[in-house]
Amino acid sequence: MSNRPDAKSWAILILLTLIWGFSYYFIKHSLISFSPTQISALRMIISFVMLIPFIPHAFKKISFDKYWSIFVCGFIGSFLPAFLYPFAQTKISSSLAGIINAFTPICTYSIGILFYEVAKEKSKIAGSIIALLGAIILIGFKPNASFKAEGLYVLIAFIVPFLYGFNGNILKSKLAGISGVPLTALMYVMMAGLSIPVAIYSGAFSQIPVAIQSGNAFYHLLALSAFGSAIAMVLFNILIQRVHILFAASVTYLMPCVSLIVGWLDGEQIGWNDIAGFVFILFGVLIINQVIRWKSTETAV
Repeated sequence: MSNRPDAKSWAILILLTLIWGFSYYFIKHSLISFSPTQISALRMIISFVMLIPFIPHAFKKISFDKYWSIFVCGFIGSFLPAFLYPFAQTKISSSLAGIINAFTPICTYSIGILFYEVAKEKSKIAGSIIALLGAIILIGFKPNASFKAEGLYVLIAFIVPFLYGFNGNILKSKLAGISGVPLTALMYVMMAGLSIPVAIYSGAFSQIPVAIQSGNAFYHLLALSAFGSAIAMVLFNILIQRVHILFAASVTYLMPCVSLIVGWLDGEQIGWNDIAGFVFILFGVLIINQVIRWKSTETAV
């Protein structure tokens, strides 16, 4: 199948962008009753529970020799980032964390070129730089943006885009041809095994009845798990097998745009940086995916 995105791939990307863009809303309301560690652990466990009906089919469908690659993808693409980002954000600002996260597509593409024989195309490099600039403008020039940081924690935050980069390339190169639902179900079986001890140690299970009695935090956590983890990972695993890895990674550029629109609908003001950042991101993503043609001839190495 051609890596050039078709209408279905664009539809999946847009849906994935909306789901992950709204995830910040669910996280915000989950934090009312749960700690970041509790949210991370419960998110994976609840996702596993929701995918239980698909697990028998996953064990039948997926050969044993793929299990290690699936475990690695789950570990570096879901488990570690879920704990590293909250830990890093204890000492760095959310604005800086958002900008660091926007490096994910460039990390994904660079790792693909260096280690997975992904072709180097000038249009994709140019589009990535333009979209990254847009993300920096959108996030970094907000009126309330701050860049509080400690060096070690910045380094920890920068680990995550590289983890995402390796995850995307392993999914593309090692797990091609495996359907998204069984792949995701088996992945969360493995990650639940790691997350349950963390949930017990952090008191996440005992916090659930407290959260139910005190408000809606648990129900936001359920929505986060169902949409932001289980369904979103199924969509991402489907998408990355259909198209170029950089197209799938473009969701990272587009997520802040969703947050911008949600904030505007909620009464927030839109500034010059929001409009400029949105335009740069959109322009960059369209160049990456050849909707807008770049003049230079494509080259591969």
